[in-house]
Amino acid sequence: MSVLDSRVAMVTGAASGIGRATTNRFVAEGATVIGIDRDEEGLNAVPGITAFTADVRDHDALQRCVAQTIDQHGKIDILVNNAGMTYTSRHLDSTLEEWHHTLAVNLDAYYVMAKLVTPHMIERQYGRIVNVASTQAIASEPLGHYVASKGGAAAWTRALAVDLAEHGILVNGVAPGAVRTAMSIIDGEDECETDVFKEWYVARRKIPLARAGAPEEIANVILFLSGDQCTYICGHLLVADGGLTITF
Repeated sequence: MSVLDSRVAMVTGAASGIGRATTNRFVAEGATVIGIDRDEEGLNAVPGITAFTADVRDHDALQRCVAQTIDQHGKIDILVNNAGMTYTSRHLDSTLEEWHHTLAVNLDAYYVMAKLVTPHMIERQYGRIVNVASTQAIASEPLGHYVASKGGAAAWTRALAVDLAEHGILVNGVAPGAVRTAMSIIDGEDECETDVFKEWYVARRKIPLARAGAPEEIANVILFLSGDQCTYICGHLLVADGGLTITF
């Protein structure tokens, strides 16, 4: 039997990066996966899933997606809140619109999705919620809106875990470090390929493992927190960063 046989999972940001790697892993482990993303073409290219095209800021669309999932499958066992975005502007160049946009995707949508699925988890007294945060919640760079959203996701994960534990719902978070995804490309350049990254993070081992991570490595962490093998982890932020945050 596969790890997620008979489980129904919803994954946001499923068209690329960590979200796509997670959906692929879940499908391989026997789950029925509903993938949500605004990138319709990318989402439809993910094999073996039910694709639902939506911007996670469209809360009515998210509600329709959850309702359709319940109608078709009768339950939702797993929620992976993964959809994310960022701006690279520093504080003096940033705008309130950027702030609101970032929090709407990286934090508000997490709340809304959890609000929509938890009544169905409570009914069955079972659930797994995994919120994708970031090492920016622990050690920050000057990306204030992104750091605020990920720090909020990490703190809210703890609160939600306490809130829902009595219903058999385990809520945990993942804090990826430098991972090769579309978000690592800034102004057309992959930050994991810059001279600064190669010198500081690799050659000088600011990342002790001396490399960036792959989306599949984060997906493996999410898989563990989403399965029945995870039974006594509650409100934890599992850091997957190659050792980045233990260095100084």
